[in-house]
Amino acid sequence: MRRLGRRGRCDDSGVKSKKARTPAVQAANSLTARWCNQMGAEDFVLSGAGLWPLLALLAAAADDPAGAELAAALDRPTDSAQQEALEIIDILRGGKSTTAALGIWTRENVPLDPDWAAPLPKEVVGALTDQAALDRWADEQTGGLIDKFPLEITQETLLVLASALTTRVRWRTPFEGYPRVRGETWRPDDPGPADQQSLSRTTSNLSIAAVLDDVVTRVVVEGDGDVDVHLLLGTDQSPAEILGAGLRELSGQAQVRLAADTGGRGGPGLTVEQLKSARPKDMLELSLPSFEIKSKHNLLANRDLFGLRLLSTSASHLPRLSPIPLAISGGAQDVLARFFAEGFEAAAVTAFGAVTGALSELPYDVTYVSVDFDRPFGFLAVHRPSRLAVVAGWVKSPFQPD
Repeated sequence: MRRLGRRGRCDDSGVKSKKARTPAVQAANSLTARWCNQMGAEDFVLSGAGLWPLLALLAAAADDPAGAELAAALDRPTDSAQQEALEIIDILRGGKSTTAALGIWTRENVPLDPDWAAPLPKEVVGALTDQAALDRWADEQTGGLIDKFPLEITQETLLVLASALTTRVRWRTPFEGYPRVRGETWRPDDPGPADQQSLSRTTSNLSIAAVLDDVVTRVVVEGDGDVDVHLLLGTDQSPAEILGAGLRELSGQAQVRLAADTGGRGGPGLTVEQLKSARPKDMLELSLPSFEIKSKHNLLANRDLFGLRLLSTSASHLPRLSPIPLAISGGAQDVLARFFAEGFEAAAVTAFGAVTGALSELPYDVTYVSVDFDRPFGFLAVHRPSRLAVVAGWVKSPFQPD
């Protein structure tokens, strides 16, 4: 008789599915899905939840032409944008397993429009000094996960708008970790670094595994607070299609068929069998590699996707931000995600810089730190009460330490 798997601790907690509760959360998740669609099949991690509030704050300050571009990117009207930006930040700031912060810094001679600035918490606005101060802010707001500010400022930079978010999760039931050895690796021809682990856990709770739209397997790894990690596995679909199925499920738009209800058909990477066992409980064994992924995104490389075309090419479209004519000169996001035996942690710092005067279009390079699995899968860190995807990512290769 086939063995049921490595011995592990059982987790009997239930998994409850809830729909996204607010239009802002659904819009942020939609931006995450569209951004994933631009990313290809290499390793990446990104945070639409970190970018969406900044775009919404810019939309609240934009004139009609630029506001229309931003409204299309946000999938929300500009008249509610500022309130909904603060709503997303408040959701994350008030979470058990998440933190979030906004930062706005200006040069001494660049006042903010008082009506636009009035709803912002007082601690959000500060004086723009130097790169080291912004680096310290990123380090402090992410608890050391991201120690450098993603955007380089110059003497010409007059205003910086940024968000920082983190999520730290400890699993309700930790995984057992096994060092990678030849013959038990995701890449049999490469044993990998000594500290890389294959993770395994056994549970009697079959409800954590399901098939979405009959084509994507989803397993929910439950955190001890209010964030879970949804692992997503497909067959020959693109990363965007696989992650898109997981994001659609967050708003109740995907068909969900629990593993036990697949009639033995299973799903990608999912086998459902009737076996003999010495224990009366059902069992589900989950195996995956530990991973760490870092990504740096140049936001102006996707200016059309994010509604930034006018704001980044002209200094006349943010009349409600400041009386000084400003144009977006740069935008960047640094993101980190780690999945390990005891838990998951992720952080994102997103920033825009503004200068005065018209800007010419400049090419920007996007840098990725790649990892190297040959068994691709996606993941979403999901704030359970709101169904907000805090970060989304695609894992193609095992963690390689710096």
